[in-house]
Amino acid sequence: MIKVKNILKKENLVAAAGLGVGSVAADAVTKKVAPMVLKSATAQKYAPAIPILAGMLIQTGTGVVKSVGHGMIANGVAQAFKEVLPANVKSQVGIDGIGQVLMSGTGTPLMGTQSMDSGFDYTSPAGGEMSY
Repeated sequence: MIKVKNILKKENLVAAAGLGVGSVAADAVTKKVAPMVLKSATAQKYAPAIPILAGMLIQTGTGVVKSVGHGMIANGVAQAFKEVLPANVKSQVGIDGIGQVLMSGTGTPLMGTQSMDSGFDYTSPAGGEMSY
């Protein structure tokens, strides 16, 4: 049985915080440092390698610094994986545009076909309400 006491140990919480900080730091490195290092547009496809390399360097530390390095590596590998994955596979798996599908509103299978501002009366019998 899983004990919550073991999950909420200080070491586990510090490691989780380090992973989160590392992931955010990897995004910052990709957006700020990669354009300075990789000047051409064709070289930009290698931008996820920079946080991976930085994370490999940082993970040699101890404690929370090591977790930050692991978070940077994980984020960089995920971004590199998304970069090389074909577009049709991304859409089938749902890793590109899932936010747009969930939040787009009208015409999506998840949100229905009626717009909330279309004036459709959801309380009428045609709206699916039961008549008692």
